[in-house]
Amino acid sequence: MAAPKATSTPKKILALITNNKGGVGKSVIARVMADVFRGANKSAQFYDTDGGTGSLLLSYGSRDSNGSLLKDQDPANGGIGWFDIRSDKDRAKLLDNLSSNAPVIVCDMAGGSLAEISRIVDDGDGFDGFIDAVEAQGYGLVIINVVSNVQGATTSVRDYMGAFGGRAQQIVVVNKAWGKDESDFPFWYGFTNSEGQQKGGKTRADFLAAGGVEVHFPALQSGTFAKVDALQVPFSAAADNPDLSITERAHLSKFMKAAREAFLEIKDKIGL
Repeated sequence: MAAPKATSTPKKILALITNNKGGVGKSVIARVMADVFRGANKSAQFYDTDGGTGSLLLSYGSRDSNGSLLKDQDPANGGIGWFDIRSDKDRAKLLDNLSSNAPVIVCDMAGGSLAEISRIVDDGDGFDGFIDAVEAQGYGLVIINVVSNVQGATTSVRDYMGAFGGRAQQIVVVNKAWGKDESDFPFWYGFTNSEGQQKGGKTRADFLAAGGVEVHFPALQSGTFAKVDALQVPFSAAADNPDLSITERAHLSKFMKAAREAFLEIKDKIGL
């Protein structure tokens, strides 16, 4: 069943970068989003919910003079806050961090986080208590669903639609690291099987009909991405790194330009 249309985005935003399926590229989207906000001098706090091992923290977290990652991160001053959404003692931080009153809070959610969110207030039985608590702090919920080419990634979008309905602004980011054409995303866009039957595509149709917003995220050449990832620095900081060839730096520059343009398409939804 399609979710009802979300209301207009409030002044303060809690954005969750999600998909129950791991490996779809959530952390890459989170990392570029951090670059875009910081490059635009926009106030936002970023959190990694993967228990201190996520690539958002490792690549964008504050470091000491020796280059070692600081254990105590200050998301209000350029650090990356972190906690483990799967931990009974940690998951409440998803809500408690709203006490900072930051205008935008972005959380890179670990795979399978939907069930963990339902445990924070609602004891695993729905999401109304969680959403009520978010709204009581003056925040609106924005769900940024990252979609790859596998069926589970599309199924997750429907799960989040069903969980939050019209009480969250739903966004889908089609991650073109998994393909350039619509045919590369058969479950999201739909396809015709060998018997001429239409398969897939219904989740997308329901999503758009319910007021969801779809954007496309560019791909970075795999070799260039591997080098940048190994450096464990922000994408923006890698632009002048001598470990990258001139061509690789050109790849990165083109990627970042296209990624910024993608986020600008939804700037009013994410507080950019």
